[in-house]
Amino acid sequence: MKLKALKPRLHNAMFHTHTVSGIVISFALFICFYCGAVALFLDELHQWENPESRIELVEASTVDYDAIIDKISNRIPDFNVTGQFGIVPPKKSNPLVWFYGSTKDEEGTVERFTATIDPNTYEVLSIGKEPKTHMGRTIYELHFFHQIPVIGIYLSGLVAFFFLFAIVTGLLTHWKNIVNRFYSLTVEGKWKQIWTNSHISLGFIALPFQMIYAVTGALLGLSILLLAPSAFLLFDGDTSQVIKAVVPAAAIKYDEDAAFVENDDIGFNSVFQEVNSGYPENEVTYIYANNFGKEDGTITVRVDDHTGISGDGTFVYGYKDGELVGAIEPVTKSYSEGAYNVLIKLHYVTYGGIFLKIIYFILAMITCYIIMSGVMIWRTARDNKKYTDKQRRFHHRVTKVYLAITLSLFPALALIFLANKAVPLDLEDRVFYVNSIFFSGWLVLTIIGLFWNNYRKLNRNYVFLGSLFGLLIPIANGWVTGDWIWKAIADKQHFVYSVDITWLVIGISGLLISRYYLTPRAKVDKPHETKRKVELIPEKPIIREEPQPVLQSISKTE
Repeated sequence: MKLKALKPRLHNAMFHTHTVSGIVISFALFICFYCGAVALFLDELHQWENPESRIELVEASTVDYDAIIDKISNRIPDFNVTGQFGIVPPKKSNPLVWFYGSTKDEEGTVERFTATIDPNTYEVLSIGKEPKTHMGRTIYELHFFHQIPVIGIYLSGLVAFFFLFAIVTGLLTHWKNIVNRFYSLTVEGKWKQIWTNSHISLGFIALPFQMIYAVTGALLGLSILLLAPSAFLLFDGDTSQVIKAVVPAAAIKYDEDAAFVENDDIGFNSVFQEVNSGYPENEVTYIYANNFGKEDGTITVRVDDHTGISGDGTFVYGYKDGELVGAIEPVTKSYSEGAYNVLIKLHYVTYGGIFLKIIYFILAMITCYIIMSGVMIWRTARDNKKYTDKQRRFHHRVTKVYLAITLSLFPALALIFLANKAVPLDLEDRVFYVNSIFFSGWLVLTIIGLFWNNYRKLNRNYVFLGSLFGLLIPIANGWVTGDWIWKAIADKQHFVYSVDITWLVIGISGLLISRYYLTPRAKVDKPHETKRKVELIPEKPIIREEPQPVLQSISKTE
């Protein structure tokens, strides 16, 4: 089946635009999808990375949140009670209570802090600028380049925008034969043909998924830049009106000089119980306060049913009288009230449960393959007589750098899991050391890969290293925490043994792939065959030869 083709001039324009936009963002886009796929399981990873959270779950409605606030106030004399602070109730994936607040000294300097509390004993397990463990957050932050100060989030938004551009131009380019190519997927033949067919076929399968992430990634990454023109066009430059239309609770203005009021009837406990009783099918995900204890103070509660795309809501209560100041009710919210949260739900998959996350993860890995196959198609298409030796060597070096940066992320990811167990939990500045091992290890692995000129060897070595590190992860967890896989299964620690088993399967599968698929096999030449001498990876001027007699030596490549 063939669809109507584009006109030649338009086709060429779309083809070159797709190629250029794709190759420019390829390695950055790979990082976004690869780290983003792992970050989907941010909550599920928490109990594995933090042994202190492997405790019995306490029902969120039975926790005394006001007592936790008093506990923090006594522990930290400079606790800024009038600044915004919040509490994350315990849940199945993270049975600890998380507290986010700030301190304010006499000079007015404000510093943020994070605390974790055991809801069984109300013991403060950790308190500081960062939690004891940050592994999952590091991977999550890397997927939008948070480690690059100020501009990181905007760069990720631009990458997503150009990804949308590449999707549209790629669809138009291959529109004529997209159905035929979809059914012609094969693992036999020349590598260029395999890469091309799989690039188109898998791209067609993952097209809706990729469109979702291109649009949501661009809107979330460039949200500030997009809101500014809207403010000038619709609200005469008043950005607060735009924020009010999207997130009503964020548009409330507070008076720092407002008077304090005494109201023992209003607190986190009473507000939690009111919302929880009114929406029993929704889980309270976050409670936070602004100007707490003052006349214009508020307590805000966020809820979510984790199943529907519009099942989240927000309720704002006044501290002075306990009246409902504003609300975004689940399901019945307006378009403007629900639009922003729908983007978040689609992007972070906070709906549909664990099985939808697994589907998203698989599609994200497929997208990573599509990205790399596009790079290899670009490289192979330029390995011909139309290009000079200098140009071909440049194309080779660019491809090698791209492959080294992206493929080394697999063993580097396993390395941060190992570092999470190797660095003692009570060590000061522990997060710094774990992150340093991850990023320095990634850099070293990338540099080493630059010395492997053969693409198959480069791929094989990274798969082998990542698989080997992956096999060590369940061993490291059992050795450090005592929760070996069989013990975690017996104790019904589902999130702990799921991570260990996943890495065990990845490690064994990766070693088998590197051994039986990526390792080159010796070729036996038949007497009647003649071959042309070909140098696949040019590092010096190439001398092309015409076919010679049978006794001519034949160069061997992997």
